[in-house]
Amino acid sequence: MIILATKDGFTVTEKNNFTEFHIEVGRLSHDEFIDVVKSSADVAAHHAPHHLWVSVDLLRRELNTKAHPERRSGLDGMLEYADSKGWLNEAGTHVSAHIVVPQ
Repeated sequence: MIILATKDGFTVTEKNNFTEFHIEVGRLSHDEFIDVVKSSADVAAHHAPHHLWVSVDLLRRELNTKAHPERRSGLDGMLEYADSKGWLNEAGTHVSAHIVVPQ
């Protein structure tokens, strides 16, 4: 899954890819990206540079896991792996994602 930042917020692309996970800035300028992050309830500040916490609820919503059990299973597996690496927050509500900025 790729989390794409847009002026309207964050959306998930590559919804059946559970082996890749990051946030792409897309075509947003630095200032536009910062504004989207600040106004979104779907991401939160992270202690590591170039990372954000991504809401698990956003992932479930974007993947429509209620209607797609195979995506629910893939997401659950990805979150289990993330937890084993320490990439989930203590509450299990957010997963760590690094930010990819275009060159």
